[in-house]
Amino acid sequence: MGNGSESGASLKNPLIGLRHRLALREGTDAAGTVERISSGASLSAENLWMLGCSALLASIGLDTGSPAVVIGAMLISPLMGPILGVGLGMGVTDRNLLQHSLRELALATGLVLAASMAYFLLSPLATPTTELIARTKPTLLDVGVAFFGGVAGIVAGSRRRPSMAIPGVAIATALMPPLCTAGFGLATLNWRFFFGAFYLYGLNAVFIALSTFLVVRFLKFPHHEEPTPEMRLRERRLVTAVALAAALPSAWFLYQVATDVRQQRRINSFVENEIEAPGRAVPQWERVSAADSSVLKVYIAGHPVEGPARDSLAAAMPRYGLRRVSLELIQSDVSAEALRRLQGDVQRAILGAVTGGTAVRDSAARVLLGVDSSRLGAAARELAAAFPEIAALTWAPRSNLLAHDSAQSPPAMIITFSAGVGTAERRAILPRVQALLAERLQIDSVVLIGR
Repeated sequence: MGNGSESGASLKNPLIGLRHRLALREGTDAAGTVERISSGASLSAENLWMLGCSALLASIGLDTGSPAVVIGAMLISPLMGPILGVGLGMGVTDRNLLQHSLRELALATGLVLAASMAYFLLSPLATPTTELIARTKPTLLDVGVAFFGGVAGIVAGSRRRPSMAIPGVAIATALMPPLCTAGFGLATLNWRFFFGAFYLYGLNAVFIALSTFLVVRFLKFPHHEEPTPEMRLRERRLVTAVALAAALPSAWFLYQVATDVRQQRRINSFVENEIEAPGRAVPQWERVSAADSSVLKVYIAGHPVEGPARDSLAAAMPRYGLRRVSLELIQSDVSAEALRRLQGDVQRAILGAVTGGTAVRDSAARVLLGVDSSRLGAAARELAAAFPEIAALTWAPRSNLLAHDSAQSPPAMIITFSAGVGTAERRAILPRVQALLAERLQIDSVVLIGR
């Protein structure tokens, strides 16, 4: 009778029906959740084996640039257990569980760092890949991923009925990949990788624990020991301080990323409206920042910009928000037809460099780029895997594309995009390709010519 009354009331007032649907406390298994998380927070023999396998799998996936292997490592990683134990221990005021979970988390963190560092010390590759680079620059958006992933995890884990959401939570709240990236930083003494990746790992851990704490409190799990008002106040202050300390650097990083994106849009608008014209193309540009100013280097193919036109371009830059930015034009007299001929010649040369004997490969690579052939081939393979929008890649010699001193000219790569890839998408891909090439080949600059 009561259910019928509730159904009738729900039909008359949709808000009552919505509140009933969102009643999270219904179906909660508090005792079972505490038992499961408490047992999962301990590094048993089974968990230690899974931890080691997950660390090595993640390291292999990061080293070879394989997202599938990295995802597999996330799914079997037991790192989530101690972190949930920290949040639960705070939520139910169980000091023993909190201290035990913190010790287990510290031990697991140290073991993963040691295993991943050992792998990268022994690996014949151990060079930055897109999978490694992606874990070194956390932003405030990663806070949202960790927090909402943690909320989904504790909600799914607190149900009486098993939930299918747990594997998705393990993938979304990535813990093992950034920690193994930190191990790569230790193995290669690349402190930018170590600190960036370890910060991402710590950020994820803090906000997964915080979301667990908040959901446990919202679900009104019974306290292990009833906290005094002083304990509650101290706890709130500690949680707030830790959350702010963890999130503030990521907010600054997000601000920097947003600033860079706005600046790139302004430069794209300036280049498209002021420089590009019939018979003149801008295959690539790059911005070199200094302490109080920056230089915009624009590579031009086709009709050159000369005399008063240069002054006009410099005067137009403030209208696009490009203040305290000086303009440097690097011009080429290569026509579209010459570029196509060059592409065919260099394509034949690069095929010999990649498929020929060792002496042929090394000789061709030195002529084309000044780097050894193994790094050249690895970069090309990784680009092909990371950017399916690219149909073909061709390296061009230093001296063939740019009109100024060849000794100072960066190498060039001609990129042929697949049909259907628009101009905006191409412009978004080129800076990412350039960053990967600079990291892979250890050269200051690469000119990219997108076709």
